[in-house]
Amino acid sequence: MTYPTGNDFWVAYNGQHTKPTFIENAGDGQSELRREAYKHIKSWRGCVDAGANVGMWTRYLMQDFEQVHCFEPNPVFIECWRKNTPADQNAVLHEVGLGDSEHTATFTQPLAQMLDRTPGDIQIRTLDSFELVDIDFIKIDVDGYEDLLVKGAQETIAQNLPVINIEMKRSKRPGIVRVAEDTLKKLGYKLKIRTKSDEVWLKP
Repeated sequence: MTYPTGNDFWVAYNGQHTKPTFIENAGDGQSELRREAYKHIKSWRGCVDAGANVGMWTRYLMQDFEQVHCFEPNPVFIECWRKNTPADQNAVLHEVGLGDSEHTATFTQPLAQMLDRTPGDIQIRTLDSFELVDIDFIKIDVDGYEDLLVKGAQETIAQNLPVINIEMKRSKRPGIVRVAEDTLKKLGYKLKIRTKSDEVWLKP
């Protein structure tokens, strides 16, 4: 199997596609956001790509970290991720969503990025249940599940003290942001910088 390289990706955009579609120069994995977060990373052992989508961040994280743990529950995005990511390299995909407990959820549309919090056919686990070690960076882009994810990742964060890049849509999801923010603060984390809707959180 030949995998795309550079900025070429298999994608599936809601409202534009019904199945994985190959696009040249589809994106650079949000390089501006990644550069801001990278300024604060001191070790490059392992990282978490939570909300891996089609693997745009994954491709670049693979180049910089020894091991990349990816989490993506949407079946169409999973298909794209596998088309974009060599199976024999340093990224592993966990086909589950991340929350504050083991339960199920659902997608209201096939290409939806936002999980609906009603029971369904999507498996949800906590990040802590994976017992990951040597995690130096966590990227979180889970479209409305940030509060639950952070609650279920407290042991992982406390034990590894990673740099965290998390999407925080403060005007759109104030309640969700408030819970995620409060949880991070209780762990001793502080907001370092905000770029667009992404924030870098560190423990001083």
